[in-house]
Amino acid sequence: MGEQQIYQILRNAIFNAELPPGTQLVESSLAEGFGVSRTPIRAVLSRLKYESLVRFIPNKGTFVYCPTPEEAEQIFYIRKILEPEATYLTALQASPSDLERMNFFLDQEEQFYQQDQPQNALQAIQSFHLAVIEACKNSYLIQYLREILSLTLIIQTFYDVTVTETTHSNHQHRELYEAIKQRDSIRAKQLAIEHIPFIIRDIDFTKKLNHALPIDQIITRYTL
Repeated sequence: MGEQQIYQILRNAIFNAELPPGTQLVESSLAEGFGVSRTPIRAVLSRLKYESLVRFIPNKGTFVYCPTPEEAEQIFYIRKILEPEATYLTALQASPSDLERMNFFLDQEEQFYQQDQPQNALQAIQSFHLAVIEACKNSYLIQYLREILSLTLIIQTFYDVTVTETTHSNHQHRELYEAIKQRDSIRAKQLAIEHIPFIIRDIDFTKKLNHALPIDQIITRYTL
């Protein structure tokens, strides 16, 4: 099995809440489970660390990561400041291909919810927001917001208690898309400002998480 496939399996397992926060990812166990040496496992864990999906703790190991409530408050605070500004810039200059990409992910979001795949829908939402941000053409905003979006997706993956309530979320995203499409930068910025409190409202850090699936079950699930 190749490095990319291992990476995708572990990433999917995290975003499907099958490897909850605090789960230790042991190199030797992963290497044995995937039937590879430790070298590709180290490379995969390094990629997951870069995405803030895992954290390495000296003398302990590598663990699936999720921000604490205090960290989450800081993350959403930064997002509330930066994302509306990026959205404003995007509405001024989004290209037809940018708009096509945004619309593609909105269609994906709706489709995944209709198929009762809320975690996949969350990733489609993440991709939509990322498409909006990347269209702002400001490399510094894009750099900071990529990490912020990754962290907020992790928080939502594990602690969003209304992830299956879809209508309002998709409607808000469609409104934002239409404002960008119409070059209404003021409205687009305002919609981005108004959207974030709805995300925060649905986060509950007291939500009980599932136990981690054994790695052999995860491998079977994603390779059959």
